[in-house]
Amino acid sequence: MINLSAYVHKLLAHEKCIITTQIRNKKYYRHWWIPFHLDDFQTITQSKPNAYERWNQEWTESRLPTELHYFDTSRLPSHLKARIKPSKEFFKLTNRKEKTEDYQRRLFGQYGLHSGVNPALLFMNENEITYEKNKENLLENSILEIVTAKKEQEKKARMDNETLMLQIKKNLNKMPEIIKKFHDQEANQTSMNTVKKNKMEMLMEEARDRFGFYPDKKDPKFLKLIQEFDEQDKLERKQKKNKRV
Repeated sequence: MINLSAYVHKLLAHEKCIITTQIRNKKYYRHWWIPFHLDDFQTITQSKPNAYERWNQEWTESRLPTELHYFDTSRLPSHLKARIKPSKEFFKLTNRKEKTEDYQRRLFGQYGLHSGVNPALLFMNENEITYEKNKENLLENSILEIVTAKKEQEKKARMDNETLMLQIKKNLNKMPEIIKKFHDQEANQTSMNTVKKNKMEMLMEEARDRFGFYPDKKDPKFLKLIQEFDEQDKLERKQKKNKRV
């Protein structure tokens, strides 16, 4: 058997044997030090824009006195704080979306005349009115009929819900009586089961005394014994009834 380790050792010791190994350490990857070997402080300070500078900028834009900076616990960004107490700069329309009529209508509806929007320009023009009329004519039912049907549907659902609530209240008022009736029926059923069990035990003992063993409940002899016991019981009840009369 060839010794593999000795063979490999001889191969490596040969003067013409050249073994090249590709070593790739961290220096092989040019940006290996970002961000894997930075702690939290270095990551925050070396980011662009710097987080600390951004926080200071938001404090400056908050328009709060310097004494109240420590009492400001809202921690809202500056663009959200500006909505609470809007200024003239807040209502400047810079983006293309902000210059649309829908945005201006919403702005006027939320801030009123303080928004600086002219309400006379927010009404529908002739082209929009014509478009809405044509759209309403193409519908099977008019918008007013659809809204009326929706209101009637909601009213019917509300009435059904109220009727259901009244029925539930009536049933809850009857609940104590129903619970009492249930407990009475349960007690009667328990007593009947007890009487039936005692009767079956007595019949089993009677059958054992007569036959010398406990028979099966479907045994003809046992069924005949039950029939005799029932006839005797009926006769005794009849005699007691005649004595009372």
